[in-house]
Amino acid sequence: MASNRHPPNRNLAWERLQRGWSHDEVARRVGIEMDHAGETYTGLCANTVRRWETGERRPEPRYRKHLVTVFGKPASELGLLTPAELTMRPDVTMGRVDGMPSGAAGDVNWDRATVLRALLGAGALPLLSPLLSVTSAEGDPHAGSSQVDPETYTKIANGQRELYWNSPPRPLFEASFAHTHLGVALVRGTRGTQRAALAAGLVQSALLAGRLAFFDLGQPAVATRCYEVALAASKETGDHALAATVLGHMAFIPGFTQDPDGARNLITAALQHCWHGVHPIVRSWLHCVSSEIEARNGAPATSRHQIDLAEASLPDDAGDLAWFDFYDATRLDSFAGYAALTTGDHREAARRLAAAADQLGARGSKQRSVILADLAGAHGRDGDRVADYLGQAVETLATDWYATGMDRVRAVRPLLGDSKHGRHIDRSEHCHQHRDLPSAERQFASLCLRTRSGRSVRESR
Repeated sequence: MASNRHPPNRNLAWERLQRGWSHDEVARRVGIEMDHAGETYTGLCANTVRRWETGERRPEPRYRKHLVTVFGKPASELGLLTPAELTMRPDVTMGRVDGMPSGAAGDVNWDRATVLRALLGAGALPLLSPLLSVTSAEGDPHAGSSQVDPETYTKIANGQRELYWNSPPRPLFEASFAHTHLGVALVRGTRGTQRAALAAGLVQSALLAGRLAFFDLGQPAVATRCYEVALAASKETGDHALAATVLGHMAFIPGFTQDPDGARNLITAALQHCWHGVHPIVRSWLHCVSSEIEARNGAPATSRHQIDLAEASLPDDAGDLAWFDFYDATRLDSFAGYAALTTGDHREAARRLAAAADQLGARGSKQRSVILADLAGAHGRDGDRVADYLGQAVETLATDWYATGMDRVRAVRPLLGDSKHGRHIDRSEHCHQHRDLPSAERQFASLCLRTRSGRSVRESR
């Protein structure tokens, strides 16, 4: 058998997998672009695309420009440029150093408050955008070199992940984001096996930052940028389990904002990675993510079917995926309870949610507020139990803030209306305003619990 004439194009193969496309789909899309440009169709087929990925052939210039359009990525990120072409890249810094504004590195005014305003305020996207260049150093003669031990970097990322379950979210996010930014710089300055090892740690760091931004702090735009960094880094590792997990987390964002098609596309791409020897627990979790997305977007029957698939895929153990610590049989019960709740099967919802609440361990404090709020919804006809479960959820949020849990409480609160139970919950919420929650979280909790149909509950009485 003849050896390949060129190195395998992992970038092109990975971008295809991320979208859940087959070789034939890529060929079809390139053909469509050629037709739109008025170019003669050349009979491009799936086998030719496969040969581009394996290195048996390199795409001809007539195909390159259409691949760039189809994937929405520059040629350098699709592996379409030769080493000689990559050396032609200009060194343009635009007055910025590692993503910080010019002069910031030594400016005493670039303090913690300034960073936080940029990060969590309107300036978040410009500050985070340099993280997306994690792969840009491939073939870049201007990239620096790093001798950092990948194991040390990953140990810190693992330690921060362990802190997730019992630490206040905002300071942990700041630390995780800083570690992610460091990881980008380190990956850009390395090559070979060291680069892949550092990239694996970077995926975990960026994934944690994204989870904190989205689920704990309610910052989907910041979470999106962090997840994009994690996805770019996963391509460097060639680890399909990491890529599938990042895509699954990314799916929550459109899934929670009434864009089910966008979420489904991400889930499909994630499941494509699962065909490459990924542990079945990842597939089970992806079906649960799909279940919640379908439930939130008015497809309860599909949501229940996804739970059936998740249960069929759930293995007896999590294998060696130590970083995959956010999902197990207990979490499946909580997903299943929510799915049952959306179909109106309150008895089944209460059973599954109660089972999940009973099995939550020390790492379940944040998820507990979500489960308690869902249990309140499952007992919607019993005002006493609704009030009891919501009261417990509010107590949980007072010690373990979780924006997703607050959203769930807000969704169920109208069940109590202006009853004595509702007034009791509102009084409880008022007391918790004076607890040691960060001020932004206190204000958000106050707004959420006191808002009903656009008015304060107290104002409506």
